Amino acid sequence: MSEKLNKASAARHIYFDNAATTASLPFTTDNEGSRRHSHHNPYGVGTLPGNASSAHGLGVRAERALGAARGDIARVLGCGAGEIVFTSGGTESNNLAILGFVMANKRRNLEIFAEAWEHPSVLEPVRAARELGGGRLVCLSHVSHETGDVCDVSKVALAAKRDNPDAVVFVDGVQGFCKERVNLDGVDLYSFSGHKIHGGSGVGGLFVRKGLRLMPMMLGGGQEGGLRAGTENVGGIVQMAAAARELSAARDEYAVRVSEIKVILMKLFDELPDCFVNFMGEEVSPYILNMSFMGIKGETLVHILSEKGIYASMGAACRSRTKKKSVLEEMGFSAERAQSAVRFSFSHLNTVEEAEIVAEVIKKSVAEMRRVLRRA
Repeated sequence: MSEKLNKASAARHIYFDNAATTASLPFTTDNEGSRRHSHHNPYGVGTLPGNASSAHGLGVRAERALGAARGDIARVLGCGAGEIVFTSGGTESNNLAILGFVMANKRRNLEIFAEAWEHPSVLEPVRAARELGGGRLVCLSHVSHETGDVCDVSKVALAAKRDNPDAVVFVDGVQGFCKERVNLDGVDLYSFSGHKIHGGSGVGGLFVRKGLRLMPMMLGGGQEGGLRAGTENVGGIVQMAAAARELSAARDEYAVRVSEIKVILMKLFDELPDCFVNFMGEEVSPYILNMSFMGIKGETLVHILSEKGIYASMGAACRSRTKKKSVLEEMGFSAERAQSAVRFSFSHLNTVEEAEIVAEVIKKSVAEMRRVLRRA
């Protein structure tokens, strides 16, 4: 393994931070694109520009491509094409869902539910919404960005509506989109993002149940049914839709592949003393693994791994810049366990060989750091 490790480390980097962002796959315009390495472009848009609001031929072509992409995303989610609003990404989608609903329903009594461990792009709009007042909104995550815990969003949504028929349920679907199956029964709003599914950054969207009132956060030309003004990023949208088509079609195959990778790293629980796997519920995504190596700061281990060409994280990139209590602490884990945590997140493009290399590096690095700490 040592020889294999040295050769592999010298030859390439190992990226296990896919919950933060994924590599954007090549977008081919022919039928020869490898299913593993590129997306085929079925939308008829090439390199020539085209504004979907323009009346000329290129504009019409762009509009048709936009409509086809909207239909494909709708089929992935099991909703109507008219219920999909394209945005610049998950953060904008979350803001539009939360603030857009509250601002459109100010005359209703204020009641917003969100767990303290939600993503900052949910918690910050919730904080602002509580100051505005209005609406009854339940905020959920399909998949926890920190631990990978999976929520049965339809079950929770329907239960919330049995208790309060006026409740509106918003789901941050960014980590679950195309990776976990979703049932939108009872769900009114569901966000998604391109750069979490190999579809490129700067593009995302929001499912908005027909008939639900939202206040647009951007005003202008009235694009996206009047809910999101501004020229649509047609190239980015069709790339995201192509990625969504691929990942949803191969969802089960990719889940098995990623599970094999995750299992290899989870063996560290048995191979290293004072090592813990962090999660809360019974169902956890195969794409995310949160582990604590007690006595060693997660930040230190992340830097050591980075020096060896292995990239993981301490959790959500958006939250890592703040001094707030960590997500794991909000979930009830001890401060020591939270400070020792590292999040590994995977893609179907990762390999078992990479996981074996990373596991070996972690075992050696943790053992060495603990020896140094004992001598100090």
